[in-house]
Amino acid sequence: MKKLLVISVAIAAASLAHAESKVELFGFLDQGVTVLHENANLGMAAPVGQRAPNILNADGKVARNGASTRYMEGTGNVSTWGLKIREDLTPDVAVIAHLEQGFLADDGAEYISGKAFERESSLGISSKTYGTLKMGRMPAMLTGSGTTGLFNSRVNPFGAGWGNMTGGWKFVGTLASARHDNMVNYRSPSFGGFEIHYQYSNGASSETEGTSKTNRYMALGFTYTQPKYFVALAGDWLNVQSAALKEGNWKLKDAYKVLLGGHYKFDSFKLFGTAQYMKNIAYIGGYSTKEFAPILAEQSNKGKVGTNNGFKAWAFSTGTEFKLGAGQVKVSVGYSFGENQNTTTNNKFNRINGGLGYVYPLSKRTSIYAITGAFWQHADWQTKNIHSREFITGLMHRF
Repeated sequence: MKKLLVISVAIAAASLAHAESKVELFGFLDQGVTVLHENANLGMAAPVGQRAPNILNADGKVARNGASTRYMEGTGNVSTWGLKIREDLTPDVAVIAHLEQGFLADDGAEYISGKAFERESSLGISSKTYGTLKMGRMPAMLTGSGTTGLFNSRVNPFGAGWGNMTGGWKFVGTLASARHDNMVNYRSPSFGGFEIHYQYSNGASSETEGTSKTNRYMALGFTYTQPKYFVALAGDWLNVQSAALKEGNWKLKDAYKVLLGGHYKFDSFKLFGTAQYMKNIAYIGGYSTKEFAPILAEQSNKGKVGTNNGFKAWAFSTGTEFKLGAGQVKVSVGYSFGENQNTTTNNKFNRINGGLGYVYPLSKRTSIYAITGAFWQHADWQTKNIHSREFITGLMHRF
């Protein structure tokens, strides 16, 4: 951690020594109070949700957590800080770097302990003629994060954040694994607003990098941007069939996902929408709505690694945002349905979530907000429906 911080400062200092170089310090601070009520299945709890699948009992059901209510300092948005570095080599070509670290504002802890610049650490070449090629650790294309995630607040008023269930498409469907090491990311130049995006990850940094013993990720996407509307279409593939994920004694088939989303600007409001298809997906949802596909007792294979076939599902969301007074109203709803592929009985589910929020600017960089969200799920493997709700109020500052 300390070595990487020293390196980042050295890079910034070296860049400042050249007139052609530009270094920008940036960040996002979010702090507030959350009231969260959860009544969900075993393991489904904020902030991370389930970490391994529940095992179905003889009746094809899973255990429940029971109801709980908590009052917490902190919000669903991760605070960040980082450096953007650019050196123009020619009028057409520039070297770019992006270093970004996530942390929790309520206690100052790193978002991923011991991993500096876990949000992104990339170095690349940008050309107006040929596009941008970057390498390093970066957000997956089908996320709503960072410089390489396509599906952010351009496809939903809440993006992929703002709490545990506030209506973004993440909480009825799922996103790709948020970030990958050893990523190659290409973004084409714009052809009248049309761009092509490609990603490939060789797996985590270790002696198995680039081999069949580590997970690999690939995604292909297309975006079309115009003054009044935006459309993005992307698909991804996560190769995990050869990598035994031993937590909870399970491994996964290769997972596939296709996501379509966008927005249209009307005179007085903006309309958003997403549609998503998933196959062999380990889990649906995020944070307190995150649930792994339940497995049969025999799939755990008496302590040895068994196979979790995951979910096959569809998910949809829509939303809008519009001005009210000096602030902005955000509204979103989502619906998902599908099946747990680990069993042919007690395997169907439906889930709904929604969010309503108001953001009031105190300045160009600072705003206060109040957000409320709710989540409901009916599934054959539950003894009865589960549901959660939350209320968040906070202060945001960007620099």
